[in-house]
Amino acid sequence: MSEQLERILTDYEQENFLCGNILITQEGKEVIHRSFGHASIQQNVPNTVDTKFHIASVTKMFIASAALMLVEQGLLDLDEHPGTYYERFKVLHPDIRIRHLLNHSSGLHDIYAVSALRFEMSRLVVEKRDFIDYLVQLPQDFQPGERWSYSSTGFIMMGYILETVTGKSFEEVFHAFFFSPLGMRATGVDYPRKVNPGRAYGHTTENGKLINADNDRLSEIVDAPGELYSTTRDLDKWCDALFHGKLLLQASLRQMFTPYYITTFDPKLHYGLGWFLGSDVQLIIGGTPGFRSEIRYYPASDIRVIMFWNYEKVNTRQLFLKLEPALTSVK
Repeated sequence: MSEQLERILTDYEQENFLCGNILITQEGKEVIHRSFGHASIQQNVPNTVDTKFHIASVTKMFIASAALMLVEQGLLDLDEHPGTYYERFKVLHPDIRIRHLLNHSSGLHDIYAVSALRFEMSRLVVEKRDFIDYLVQLPQDFQPGERWSYSSTGFIMMGYILETVTGKSFEEVFHAFFFSPLGMRATGVDYPRKVNPGRAYGHTTENGKLINADNDRLSEIVDAPGELYSTTRDLDKWCDALFHGKLLLQASLRQMFTPYYITTFDPKLHYGLGWFLGSDVQLIIGGTPGFRSEIRYYPASDIRVIMFWNYEKVNTRQLFLKLEPALTSVK
């Protein structure tokens, strides 16, 4: 399998610009760990296997796992209203439950679907208005539980709930629950304006030329639960612990990987709590200006694929279609 995957990646790179890292493991052993392109094209700094990447919405799996850990501790109930734990969320629709926030069925308008979001957030700061007030006043697009619609709004709200229930900051929650116990020393909350040695720049193209991409539309402006940076090796440690029951009880894993809703963009994909679910694969996807990230896990063969790209135009779906026959042929 290793030789076949190497050939696929080499052939793909000859026809497509790749910039980032890919790690493939089977039963905990590295099969492929490759770096492509540059952490900074401008400074001519190459990517290495230890480069840190902004992982965008891949952060959602950490939020969902932290919530389930609090359920195990008796501190959180997925069937309670968010206002039970965070006073300022009492104004939300009376039928919204914590579970709806975690499986994208709350009906809350996705904050990333707000037109001119960067401008809206800048105006919020200038006018000294409160971000939480802005969040709870977003439209209710449909009745809670009625259907599935991707919304980062619910996961941001979950970040505030995690802080309130634990009495810790968003970052402290993850360090206490996951990063410290698992030795994930190259993972943390990403503050793009802070100096973070080894963290890649995001890249995109404009008028056919490579440029440095803008940062995430919320991260530079709003002080709120954010998204993480990590490395392929750190995320493999995390995946090993999660998928093999070292973090959560089996009852919690069943809740996480139960297919609650069919997604709107692919009838073959369902959604659990923080994860997309296929017939033979569990996956999570993230994207923000300059970055693409994706994790796929094939339980039957215990194969994990972790891709972090700091060039936003990398077509991860197309690349997976090339890799998948080699991955799924393994018994």
